[in-house]
Amino acid sequence: MEDVNKPNHLGTIMSLRETQHMSLGSELELQASIRPNHPAIIWEDSIITYGELNRLSNQYANYFIAEGFVKGDVVALLMENRPEFLIAATGLSKIGVIVSLINNGVRGEVLAHALNICDAKSLIVGQELLEAFLPIKDQVQLKSPARIYLETDLQSVDFPTNFLNLNHILQDISKDNPQTTKEITSDDIIVYIYTSGTTGFPKATAVTQKRWLVLGNLFAFYGEMVPEHVQYMVLPLYHNSGFDIGYSCTIVSGSTMALRKKFSASNFWNEVRKHNARLFIYVGELCRYIYNQPELPDDADNPLVFVTGNGMRGDLMEPFRKRFNITSIKEIYGATEGVGSFLNMEEIPGMCGNLVLAGMRQGEIIKYDFDNEKIVKDGAGYAIKCQPGETGLLVCEINELNQFAGYVNNPEATAEKILTNLITDGDKYFDSGDLVKLHENDYFSFVDRLGDTFRWKSENVSTNQVSDVVIKFGGLEDANVYGVKVPNTEGRCGMVALKPLDGYSINLNNLAQYVTEKLPSYARPYFVRIRQQIDATDSFKQLKQQLQKEGFNPNIIEDPLYFLDPRVNNYVPLSQEIYEEIAQNKVQF
Repeated sequence: MEDVNKPNHLGTIMSLRETQHMSLGSELELQASIRPNHPAIIWEDSIITYGELNRLSNQYANYFIAEGFVKGDVVALLMENRPEFLIAATGLSKIGVIVSLINNGVRGEVLAHALNICDAKSLIVGQELLEAFLPIKDQVQLKSPARIYLETDLQSVDFPTNFLNLNHILQDISKDNPQTTKEITSDDIIVYIYTSGTTGFPKATAVTQKRWLVLGNLFAFYGEMVPEHVQYMVLPLYHNSGFDIGYSCTIVSGSTMALRKKFSASNFWNEVRKHNARLFIYVGELCRYIYNQPELPDDADNPLVFVTGNGMRGDLMEPFRKRFNITSIKEIYGATEGVGSFLNMEEIPGMCGNLVLAGMRQGEIIKYDFDNEKIVKDGAGYAIKCQPGETGLLVCEINELNQFAGYVNNPEATAEKILTNLITDGDKYFDSGDLVKLHENDYFSFVDRLGDTFRWKSENVSTNQVSDVVIKFGGLEDANVYGVKVPNTEGRCGMVALKPLDGYSINLNNLAQYVTEKLPSYARPYFVRIRQQIDATDSFKQLKQQLQKEGFNPNIIEDPLYFLDPRVNNYVPLSQEIYEEIAQNKVQF
């Protein structure tokens, strides 16, 4: 017999084709009425129930209503992972105030830029980030009333001049549900989330309540999440996967989030077992960091059932599943500002998604001219779809369900991402900027970002594919591949920044033999840079731009550098003498 109380997640998604009076606030109030004493958030040794989460959020809502904040106003939030982050964001969303989720890993002018582009009227700073904020305080231009609130986490803090004590202010504020929650619709913007900044200053992208609700219901459905289940969350809450997937999935399913301040590979399994966590969301190289930990006899003895995220390399899926006894690993394709949803439903190793989800086509893969950097079109001016086996540009359909809210205060960048009349008259597609390979049955695998693919010896080289090969050499925590300019030559030559595992020394002779055997000459990383840390964002996306700028000059770079010298078929230390020979084209490679 069908459970009439079981949420109809797919039905909810379909209903969101039209505007609904539905939001984070309304979903939380519903859960608080149904299961007020059920754990919503587990934080260290404390539990916050759904009733408490709702009441604490209401204090934020009622205070900011009294201060004159209305739907469409913006408040910036600069805080590390902790319950107050979610409480503040939830309370403000009940008014329709847009919460700008600031990346707490950036500093200096990048942090000031992020705060200035969102037009915030106030800023909430966690005391743990006060030291990072104060040096750029005078560079930040808030709109009136331009108040800065400090959330102390109940710590003893020396308050800077003109900072308001948020904890003290909220003590006597009403915990009742505000009337404004009923006025919020699925079309309203819930948060601004920032792009990773891997190619320059980050951009703020708007996320609607609709997008938040679609993602929450989608992952609650495919993860089969019910109130009794626990999700282990280690991703930054300012990140799309943290707030728009992890938190939304928790709220719409009435389940529990075990929240941690930061990811720790060494503590991962102990905490998963402690919380009896069933769901885990990853990004980037995070699963490889877990897998690279020393094997233990009880690796397979853990409660994880559903693992999902984006960025797991295809060669890792089955080893990870087998070693840790994971029932389901579903790779997804997505981006902060992305349109549509793409899942590897059949869990095929190497696939990052399918063009069709729940019977709805999400996008297309179209032919792309790499030499001239433009979309290939037919005689009528329409894009040509790729056939299985071909690599092309992924474009995502913009429609009533999958919308692109654009970049905040950046109409030029927004317009650049929208392709019109692409396949038929009147259509709209989002340009993902990603190259993917189409496979049978509408599956696709990730190849590279357009900006990361480089040309050498008249061949296109995918940094992602070369990295996949190099990392299999073993003993490496990270292999970050990029192209560098060589004086007086066309294109870019391959270089790799290697981060060895702790206590591991790279055998460069063996590495030279390995890359020579596994990679064609044009794709080999001729330059190697040994790093003591991983070059990645807080959301585990590899950073390449700064490494590219620094090139391979031993006078500039302090890290150990090596060159795959064709005269000896081996990696040799990159001396100033060899550098000059390369620059003068005395070495042919």
